[in-house]
Amino acid sequence: MEVIENATQLKARLLDAADDPARPGWQRLNVEVLHATAAGDLPSLIDAPAGEVLTVLVPPTDRGRTDGLAAGAAIGMQLRLRAPGVHTLVPGTLVAE
Repeated sequence: MEVIENATQLKARLLDAADDPARPGWQRLNVEVLHATAAGDLPSLIDAPAGEVLTVLVPPTDRGRTDGLAAGAAIGMQLRLRAPGVHTLVPGTLVAE
C-alpha cells in the first residue's frame, strides 16, 4: 500500500471524547462533520459529507486542546487519513470556534 501525505480541513461539532483504549495517552473524539475541504496543497483523502460522524484520534501532545470542550462545541481541525477509517489530528490544529 502506497502512503500518500494528505490533509483535510474540518469544521465539526464535538459529540463526545474519551481515552483511546488501544493507545495509551491518546484520546478519541467523535465529531459530526459540518464541512470538509482540502487543507493547503495536500490532497484531501477524507470524503466526509455534512452530518457524517467521524472518530478522530488525538495524540497526547494535543490533549490539552480538548480540555474544557463540552459536547456540542464547534471545533476546527486538520486531519490526516492514516488507514481506512483511521483519522488522526494534525498536531496543533484543533481550535474551538
